[in-house]
Amino acid sequence: MKANLRIVLFFVAAKIILHLATAQSLGFHRDELLYLALGRHLDWGYWSNPPFIGLLAWISQHTWGASLLATHIFPALAGGVLIALILSIVAEFGGGRYAQILCGTVLLISPAMLRTAALFQPVIFDLLFWTLAVWCAVRLVNTRDRRWLLWLGMALGLGLLNKYSVVFLAICLPAAALLTPQRRWLASPFALWAIVAGLVIVLPNLIWQWQYHFPVVHHMQELSDNQLAQVKPFDFFIDQILMNGLAFFIWLPGLWWLLRQPGPWRMFGWLALLTVGLLFMLHGKGYYTLGIYPHLIAAGAVFWETKLSKVWQKVALPAVIALASLPLVPVGLPMFSGEKMARYFAWLGLEPVLRWEGGNIEAIPQDYADMLGWPEMAALVDTALARAGGAQNCLIYGENYGQASAIGHFSPSLEVVSFSDSYLLWAPDTLPAYVNTLIYVNDEMGEDVQNGFANIQKIGEVTNPLARERGTSVWLCREPRGSFPEFWARRAREVKGELMK
Repeated sequence: MKANLRIVLFFVAAKIILHLATAQSLGFHRDELLYLALGRHLDWGYWSNPPFIGLLAWISQHTWGASLLATHIFPALAGGVLIALILSIVAEFGGGRYAQILCGTVLLISPAMLRTAALFQPVIFDLLFWTLAVWCAVRLVNTRDRRWLLWLGMALGLGLLNKYSVVFLAICLPAAALLTPQRRWLASPFALWAIVAGLVIVLPNLIWQWQYHFPVVHHMQELSDNQLAQVKPFDFFIDQILMNGLAFFIWLPGLWWLLRQPGPWRMFGWLALLTVGLLFMLHGKGYYTLGIYPHLIAAGAVFWETKLSKVWQKVALPAVIALASLPLVPVGLPMFSGEKMARYFAWLGLEPVLRWEGGNIEAIPQDYADMLGWPEMAALVDTALARAGGAQNCLIYGENYGQASAIGHFSPSLEVVSFSDSYLLWAPDTLPAYVNTLIYVNDEMGEDVQNGFANIQKIGEVTNPLARERGTSVWLCREPRGSFPEFWARRAREVKGELMK
């Protein structure tokens, strides 16, 4: 069965228009600024990301520019294509018009589906490639055409060029097949060719990782120590319930429906359970499982289509879910200014939404706080440069990648350095002998900087109370106590030596 084209086009158009209409409500997210910087340093890999997001950033900046609206075109389009794929899966599962309408409605108002397509990050493209791979597997089962194994292998390979988390799908999908009669596909010669196709696609990035001593390993260790160690088991499972909002009443029956199927679809129920189980054991963040929910929502829509026989029931279910979900839309979509957002969340009173990675409760979600304060910070750097008499003798340093990439974005003529994330790969080993001034951006003055300069002037700090970078200061550091280029060379050697072993 094929998806109804009119239904697909309606929901795809609604998705894209919704995101583009709200694309300029706040500002650039910290990570978006980093990914735009990756687009200015095209390579086959980066410190914490494969190359796909950098390529998209390069295309975006050379096609539409680097404005806030232009930056959000690709994620909005990806969100639209994602809906088309999911509605196609509904049809593959045997769902008709009602199931497709129900599924499309739920996808439009799911907080997780809104948030992912609202930001220029690898997450929305990860969700897209994950769903593409599942769709290929569904087509394989439905058509029994072994060539779909090749397409599946290529989808996984492309997904790995975007986000390494696709490896969990590559592990759990064949494991789920082993638990069902679909294991016969694993014995096909096409399965071997699918593996080869995927490896060929991802090979350039693997070579890049080898050349740079596998920075992804260090990044994952750092992520595990600083963030994943704080993930609590209870919070992980609460995230599974909350992140898709009231879609819970669709995907949970969808999981049950898949597991109860005597036919081929049981494999996709096992896929969901194995993925959740594996990520739970690895202390993954709750949203790492997001890739399993598109096909669960699709299955749930088919389930309800088979259970609801009366017209009022079929109308009431999507209507109730949509109306009850409206208050949650700002949870997934940054549609207000910062001040209005704070007032709204104070009224909404959802504490889990306002809990940041460190466990503290703030006025707005962490993602939204990461979209504020950057122009203010960049303006302070411009003030520091004016007082220094220009950039010719200056080094501009940001302690984290958000600071460095924000300055580089809002003042594109400036060269900004950092030892954070991919900026470590771009940081110079040495400086020209004439560099004798440092513009230092951090939330506090580093001891080595304080001891290294006789004249340190604080230019100002980010004052936006809602910004995650509130309190981040800009210092103008002059009159080095020794040779600043020698100090930098020594420091660069120490940091790179430790992080790039």
